[in-house]
Amino acid sequence: MKKVLLLALLFLQLSAYEVGETLSNEMVTQLGLSEHSKLYVVDFFASWCGSCQKELPLIATLDHKVDHSEVEIIGIDVDKDPAKGLAFQKELQQEHHLTFRIINDAESQIIGTFNPIGMPTLYVIKDQKVIKIITGATDHIDEKILIVVKEQK
Repeated sequence: MKKVLLLALLFLQLSAYEVGETLSNEMVTQLGLSEHSKLYVVDFFASWCGSCQKELPLIATLDHKVDHSEVEIIGIDVDKDPAKGLAFQKELQQEHHLTFRIINDAESQIIGTFNPIGMPTLYVIKDQKVIKIITGATDHIDEKILIVVKEQK
C-alpha cells in the first residue's frame, strides 16, 4: 500500500506545471489565454484558506496598478462546494477585493493539472509558458508581482 501511495504522489508531482513548461492547448483554452504576448497571473485560492483571504486584497491592488492590455489576473476558486465559493467571492467583491476574472474549479480540473504544492499559489504565464511560481503567504505579493511584470517588458 505504501508503494502505491508513493507512486501516486510521484506521478502527481510529475504532472504538475513547473517554471519553463508550456501549458497544454487544453489548459490555454480552459483559462481563456487569448493573447500570447500578454502576461497572465493565475491565482489559486479558496474560502477556507486563511492566507488566501489575506492575499486577495493585495492581488486586487495589483489589478488596479497594471495595464490590462499587457497583464491579466485570473483567479481560480478551488472550493469543492460551489455555494461556499460563490458566497466568498460575493463578499470579496463587495469589499472591492475581487476585481479580476474568476474561474470556479469545483471539479478540480485546473488545479489538478497545475498541482500546486500549497495554497495560495500564483503562476505567472507568458507566451503560454510558466515563468514564475509563488507559493504560500507572501508579504507584499502585489509589489513582488509588479517587479516580475516590469522585468517582462
